[in-house]
Amino acid sequence: MRHFFIKACLLCLASPVLVLGQMVKGNYSPLSLKDLSSFEGGKPNWSVQGGIAIHPTGATKPKISSGEGILVGTTGSVITTKLKASDLRLYAEFMVSPDAEGSIILPGGQKVRISDSSKQKVTGVTTSGYVGQFPTQNAAKAAGLWQTIELTYDASVPHVANSARLNSLSLNGVTILETIYLPNSKPATDGQPISFEVTKGTIAFRNIGYQLLASRKPLTLSNLTYKVYSDKWDAKDYSKLDHEGQTAILTQEVTNGMREFHLVYEGDMEVAEAGDYIFTSIYSGPLFNVDVDGKSVLAGGESTSQETHTGSVNLTQGKHRFKIHYSRFPWRQPALGLRVEKAGIRPYDLHTLSSLPEPEPKPYISVTPDMRPEMVRSFILLPGEKYKRTHCISVGSPDGWNYTVDLNRGALVQAWRGQFADVTEMWYERGEPQLLFPAGLNVHISGRSSFATLENANAAWPDSSNINFLGYKIQSQGYPVFRYSVGSATVSDELVSTGNNMTRTLKVEGTSQSPLYSLLASGKQIVEVEKGLYQIDDKLYIMVDKKAKATIRPTGETSELILPVSGTTTYSMFW
Repeated sequence: MRHFFIKACLLCLASPVLVLGQMVKGNYSPLSLKDLSSFEGGKPNWSVQGGIAIHPTGATKPKISSGEGILVGTTGSVITTKLKASDLRLYAEFMVSPDAEGSIILPGGQKVRISDSSKQKVTGVTTSGYVGQFPTQNAAKAAGLWQTIELTYDASVPHVANSARLNSLSLNGVTILETIYLPNSKPATDGQPISFEVTKGTIAFRNIGYQLLASRKPLTLSNLTYKVYSDKWDAKDYSKLDHEGQTAILTQEVTNGMREFHLVYEGDMEVAEAGDYIFTSIYSGPLFNVDVDGKSVLAGGESTSQETHTGSVNLTQGKHRFKIHYSRFPWRQPALGLRVEKAGIRPYDLHTLSSLPEPEPKPYISVTPDMRPEMVRSFILLPGEKYKRTHCISVGSPDGWNYTVDLNRGALVQAWRGQFADVTEMWYERGEPQLLFPAGLNVHISGRSSFATLENANAAWPDSSNINFLGYKIQSQGYPVFRYSVGSATVSDELVSTGNNMTRTLKVEGTSQSPLYSLLASGKQIVEVEKGLYQIDDKLYIMVDKKAKATIRPTGETSELILPVSGTTTYSMFW
């Protein structure tokens, strides 16, 4: 059964026929990849395929399966879209072979670098994401993993002749460039194509999506009425009406300088174009809620420095009733803003400018390891979890390999490469959330305990293992070595950076009553690329000793990679 499952995983990796262009995220318009009909002319070095698998070290040639949904390019001619664009948003997923180099060419001739740059220690012109300026950090993944790139670009800038502007560029969810002005060699106000080139190796693209940005405003507010209540800012119910009225604009200034209030707006949204609309709130206060047609579209909690919250709704053409509820912190100036966007239009404000004053400056506070590793104790809130993990320690290395351990569970919960820690929410002012955020390319490992005793390799992994944290010591390089009691055995857990990966060494002392296992990772799809080398989704690779008896096993909708441990066991991770 195990061999059948592994073969099935390999087949899925080599032939992801279900991954087609229509799976583009959000409200992007997909670039059809059924064949090359979306592009100008035939290029022998480009083809549309159904699947591709690339070995991370290039030990084997890329494996390609026929079908549709994936654009595969090799060294040679540039391929150009029939689509013409000027100002746009662009999203794409891509995969590179070892040492591959290429570019996405934007309207106006600006080239965004795509390369196998995950091992670069210093960013430069060969780093993925380079476009006229070095990325702020290297957020590239290893060869053979699908990656994401998302950018917003103006092909021309008003009042700045012969100039384009890259408003933002994110690689694998990490923002690496913002507001970069670039010389524009080809005026693109009338629209120019998007091009793709490969100058070395193989690069594949899938789920390419675009938005052509216009400045029209298909949604406006009308018939606005407001009511201002003088109840305390943190009151769950409000009933003390102070004043009310009508207004032609959305603004918090109708409160006339009150220090505590609940402001409720009601009115109509005039929708000229049906479609999916995304609303973004920008505010300071304990709450900001938006309801449309009686349904909640956006519900934001406490915001101290004009943080943003987003929500979306599909609206038909015509009028839609809306309601906004906003309240103010008495110790901060009021700030109320609501922004809207839709596929094909630029985001624009529904509030008046004076309703959103300049926010109070909020510093970015970080921890950066220098000569030795740094350790920070904090709370951690993982995506999809409601409650903070309170007994966590994050370790950052000078090499840029970082991780977080939940000491209560003995769980390696996340690891990341690049800049270490954003601790602003811990150390600025009161630091009430006490949350640390990874500042680099983060991958989720597992929220469950890393160790457990099992009757056999098929027994279910327990939700809560019999683990007790015994403390840690600092080894010669400055890394902590954590110690846990697991049943009647003691496990030492050491994670260190070895330059191009992170190595974990487990040492077991004593004898466990049942076999002791380590949960190396979990994911939707785990594939044994070769003996001892495993790919976990498109997140990371794990390398174990070829003689080790690691097991891939299905658990509901996900899979687990577990390894029996005794004596000294070592494995590595990279992405």
